[in-house]
Amino acid sequence: MHEEVSELAAGLAGSRSIVFGGCGFMGSHVVAYLAREGADVVAFDAAACELPGEVVGVRGDITDVEAVRSVVTGAQHIFCFAGGLGATRSLCDPLGDLKTSARAQLLLLEAVRELAPAASVVFAGSRLEYGAPEYLPVDEKHRLHPTSPYASHKALCSLYYEMYAHTHGMRTVVLRLPNPYGPHAAGDPARAGYGILNLFVDLARRGEPIRLYGDGMQLRDFVHVDDVVRAAAAASLCPDAAGRAFNIGSGTCTSLRAAADLVVELRGSGTVLTGEPWPPDAASVETGDCWLWRARSSAGAPRSRCTKVSPPCSSTEEAKAGQTRVAQSPRTKTSYLARWATSV
Repeated sequence: MHEEVSELAAGLAGSRSIVFGGCGFMGSHVVAYLAREGADVVAFDAAACELPGEVVGVRGDITDVEAVRSVVTGAQHIFCFAGGLGATRSLCDPLGDLKTSARAQLLLLEAVRELAPAASVVFAGSRLEYGAPEYLPVDEKHRLHPTSPYASHKALCSLYYEMYAHTHGMRTVVLRLPNPYGPHAAGDPARAGYGILNLFVDLARRGEPIRLYGDGMQLRDFVHVDDVVRAAAAASLCPDAAGRAFNIGSGTCTSLRAAADLVVELRGSGTVLTGEPWPPDAASVETGDCWLWRARSSAGAPRSRCTKVSPPCSSTEEAKAGQTRVAQSPRTKTSYLARWATSV
């Protein structure tokens, strides 16, 4: 799979590629990858950040029509990792989340339709679009049943992307992501603490306790940011991916308690505290155990290296009995997690 994706990524060399949210956690990794592949990269973000020398940085608001149109013109590949407030925050400001997520994506899609109709557009969706799972593992055939404004707007964006592919013939793709993690700049507000596993590492690095709601045995699917980046690159270049949504996960489940314990062990600092009471807002958007799986695959369809790396937990009881594991892909096995967790 690594060779397959690398061969696809070679098609990015020399292309005009735009990354919205290029200074954020995932977006910055996409920017770095595209630059290494020789793409002509523009990183669009509301914040300023340090970028590879050959990358053009554009400060702008994704809700600003003229700013978006100015960078979209002539684009060949577009990656959208910007917008949205997160599930809990969106409860307090649903209209703000609507503006930065759903409305922003509609503005972007219209700009692409008018100015760069042949460009591929890859959108970072969320496993939260599925809501509380009706079965496990969750595949793309699972119905969308979001439990927060943030998740609802992500689901709406997925429908926009599908509609623009089917109605306008555009090359739009949605990647539904679980819990991404990976190297990030500790202390950088644009990146620090993004994702629960990154937050665990930041807390342990500072010697602070990792506080888990309840017993901490909620099951999650963790995916390394490098796998997300490769999946995005593949999706942007695969004609068969147009108009489709893909789960990009590890295919395995790990409890938050097991993940936190492992981070503390690897860092050699911090502690894990369970039994924290659930705040009402967090409890209202909690979806329960969730890990992702692919419902289908076809020749040329994008997959991350860890989409199907090993069988998922056979049951929730098995996982909660202590047999959970970090996904055994080359990017997420314990030795790699050790190098990452101890380096920040």
